[in-house]
Amino acid sequence: MAGHRETAVSFLGVDIGGTRMTAGVVACDGSLMAVCRMATPRSAGAEACVPELLSACRSLLDEVKGAAPPVAVGIGFGGPVDAAAGVVRRSHHVEGWSGRPLAAVFAEATGLPAYLENDANAAALAEALFGAGRGADPVLYVNVGTGIGGGLVLGGRVYRGAHFNAGEIGHLVLLPDGPPCPCGKRGCLEALASGDAIGRMAQERRDAGMLAGSALATLEPLTGRAVGEYACRGDLASREIVGEAGTYLGWALALSANLLDPQIIVVGGGVSALGDVYLEPARRRFRELAMDWVADVQIVPAALGYDAGVIGAAAVAMTMVSLPQGGSG
Repeated sequence: MAGHRETAVSFLGVDIGGTRMTAGVVACDGSLMAVCRMATPRSAGAEACVPELLSACRSLLDEVKGAAPPVAVGIGFGGPVDAAAGVVRRSHHVEGWSGRPLAAVFAEATGLPAYLENDANAAALAEALFGAGRGADPVLYVNVGTGIGGGLVLGGRVYRGAHFNAGEIGHLVLLPDGPPCPCGKRGCLEALASGDAIGRMAQERRDAGMLAGSALATLEPLTGRAVGEYACRGDLASREIVGEAGTYLGWALALSANLLDPQIIVVGGGVSALGDVYLEPARRRFRELAMDWVADVQIVPAALGYDAGVIGAAAVAMTMVSLPQGGSG
């Protein structure tokens, strides 16, 4: 756990992903006062995740007791949620979450009001309020990691849509007969431009004998992360694969910008950390396909890194409660 500094009030944020989980105490300016990170026990499912997170939250509450008491809890979950009911709909990556009333569970355990949000929406809010999108409105945020999620922030608040699924750019179908996506459809952006998609494309090319002379020809395991690392080192085959994935991203961003007219597009997640190797092909395709009135919209990397999830979860709580007078510290 990291140390903390004094402020008037704070918020507890919980970020639940398929690989990692984080709990943290966040000040009103978006700074992390204390944080606890842990691996997601995927094989044990939700039954193991929830007790670990609740234990981390109790420890954090004890750590900041008397200095900056949290006044609410925000939870960002890596999958579809019913934000109004505070209930998880399902998870594509870890078993046992479907129908779980997470907001009620955390409210009972902490004694604080608790609010549930999709993790990409939470990260979008963090980047809009405290990160690369600060001062812009609307902000379109896209998170590219193992999968692809997204969120739209209007007037400082997440726009969820009628079914709480607005911003799900990862499931725009670009190639109806394309590769299968975890959502059950084919040719979604997630199946074409995510970290998993990059790994799959590399494997397909190796199986077809197309990687002779590349470091990827004998690399094991052949993952999206490994392909990205070699792309950044200059391996031509790796750069071609990552560039193709980036081009698909630019296609989807152009479709989204034509419809939504954002002031800025922020791209976060692990794959975005590849930088221009991934983002420049996206920008080129975006400029080719976007309408004139949005073609100059900037596509920028996220500023908050992995912490966008936990900061965003806390930001969800910030937007849902009224602070006491002078509470912004």
